[in-house]
Amino acid sequence: MGYRDGITEGQKDAAQEGFNIGFMESVHIAYRWGLVRGITSALASLPDRLKEKLLPSDQCRVRLQSLHNSVQEISADDALQMFHESTLDSNRPLEEPHVKSEEDEAADSSRLETLPKNLLLLLHECPNIKVHEEMARVM
Repeated sequence: MGYRDGITEGQKDAAQEGFNIGFMESVHIAYRWGLVRGITSALASLPDRLKEKLLPSDQCRVRLQSLHNSVQEISADDALQMFHESTLDSNRPLEEPHVKSEEDEAADSSRLETLPKNLLLLLHECPNIKVHEEMARVM
């Protein structure tokens, strides 16, 4: 009975440790992803007259809409899957065969990283939108 109890407790400890590691790896990416989804949705849903005040150039408004569309194309499940695949890819030996092409994998894994950067660049180009220093550090 003691052996079984030891195995059960060991499994619980290993599961908790795995959860803690996975949480630490994903929390920052998920937080940035949530900021991008929220900010682009909020700005895209503004009435046109307010968008024109915040984003004075047509080019900025077009880029915002394009960024918003790119973000909306990725569901939460898709983002989770892309993060999971990028984690697997970073742990996969080089000689293991890939199902996707290398370009597809690179595009998927980097999208979650580049969209926050693209948003931050866009916001910095719009003088009427003040970016809080804390958000700039997070992105």
